[in-house]
Amino acid sequence: MTPPKIGRNDSCPCGAHAKYKNCCLGKVDWDTLQCEPLNVAARHMTIRGKNLTFLGSVLRSLNLDETVEKGGLADFKRRVTPDVVEHTFSLIPLLWPDLADFERTVESERQKTTALYTGSYEPFDVFRAVTRLSMYCDRILLVDPFLRPSSVRAEFSPLNHPEQHRATTVKFIYLWMTLWPWIEAGIVSFIRPLHDFIPGLWHEILDIQRKRHEDNPKLRRILDIEVKERMSSLGPLDRGMGEMFLLQHSDEALLDMFRGFGDKQLFKSKDDFLRYIQKRRANHPFYVDRLPGQNAEFHQETSGSCYELAKRMCSLTDSHIVTNMRIRWKEVELDREDAGIDLQGWSPFAKALQNTTFRALDNVPLQAALQLRNENRLESMRLFFRRVWKDCSNPEEFSDANATSLAAELAEQTAIANEQWSNIDRDLLKWLGGTGGALVSAGIVGFVPAAGAAAITGAMGLIDAQIKRKVFKERFPAGFFLGLNKK
Repeated sequence: MTPPKIGRNDSCPCGAHAKYKNCCLGKVDWDTLQCEPLNVAARHMTIRGKNLTFLGSVLRSLNLDETVEKGGLADFKRRVTPDVVEHTFSLIPLLWPDLADFERTVESERQKTTALYTGSYEPFDVFRAVTRLSMYCDRILLVDPFLRPSSVRAEFSPLNHPEQHRATTVKFIYLWMTLWPWIEAGIVSFIRPLHDFIPGLWHEILDIQRKRHEDNPKLRRILDIEVKERMSSLGPLDRGMGEMFLLQHSDEALLDMFRGFGDKQLFKSKDDFLRYIQKRRANHPFYVDRLPGQNAEFHQETSGSCYELAKRMCSLTDSHIVTNMRIRWKEVELDREDAGIDLQGWSPFAKALQNTTFRALDNVPLQAALQLRNENRLESMRLFFRRVWKDCSNPEEFSDANATSLAAELAEQTAIANEQWSNIDRDLLKWLGGTGGALVSAGIVGFVPAAGAAAITGAMGLIDAQIKRKVFKERFPAGFFLGLNKK
């Protein structure tokens, strides 16, 4: 069946978030490319286009839209069959064929303020980073956690043994689905790790990383502490790797544990215990039952990239590194100037922003991030952050104390903005008199018909208040946090 012809006002198939007539029309023949194999069309796609194509194809293989349907998590996990796993991993080399295509896609993004996140890829941690970064970054890059099939030996390949990669596939598809609105909005993009395209690069990077840690005792100490903290956080109820390790035991092995509880038994019978285990398995975010005859399950943990790889990718994408790992921040601090990345100097601020406890930062919805862009206020918000950072930062740019100072300064600026907004409301009440309270509290003052407003109060007073409200956002960028802080 021949695909329909692309209309001038249709979204451009390249994924650039623009109409066809304003993007590829007359430059790229997408009517023909629609009929070509994916690896041919992919060479004309943007990063966003590749991301939307990947996730759309995966969801179709699951017979899902961009959300988990009413069947819930257990149903979603059942849908991730070996066929779905094989399909998911087979898309990667088609959409990201080689280094030349990778460089082409990132080149168009270089004029933007971009962060490359590398750290915990648990969905909560990624989403926390994304919402914070979205307030000053044009684009947030995440390293796609799905491994390239050709990067592992045949006996471990998800194409040769897809049944052994179902848990990993569940985990990372869920991450992609969680970020679907941010990908669609053009704020978040998944890109492939650079070593996908350069033979031998991964071993070279590992050697550099190893030598860097051998030569720096401070890095070794920080890494030891972080690894111990990570290991101590694992447990049978952690909803992550620790619990998955427990749940993968056979029922017989778990019943042996049950009998070992003795007088400390919390369950009335072994059947009650097994029902509890089955419930935990169904509700675990990425545990899957083994298939008949399956004797192994491959599971992947990732931080996106090590520092050396992230540094090289930042050089290509003109990005700065953001992480939630202490060891990674220390590597950035020690090497940033020599590396020649982050020429705009965002890294120290990004560390403080990631670590600050300002509550409103945890309540940033997608709509608020989009509003900054739709109202062309992203640049003013960046300037605001620059000014705040200059006022509160410690001379030691990467000091942990900066997170506390930033939270205090943001709270103070928000309080000032709140007072100014209240002053505008008080002026309106004066002009509108007793009938104005209901209008102000309902938030509809701006829509009062001009003739009615003039009859209630002086038209000049209302106009003055409207102008003040419009100028407020420009004069007080911290007003962005007012509604968020009250949630």
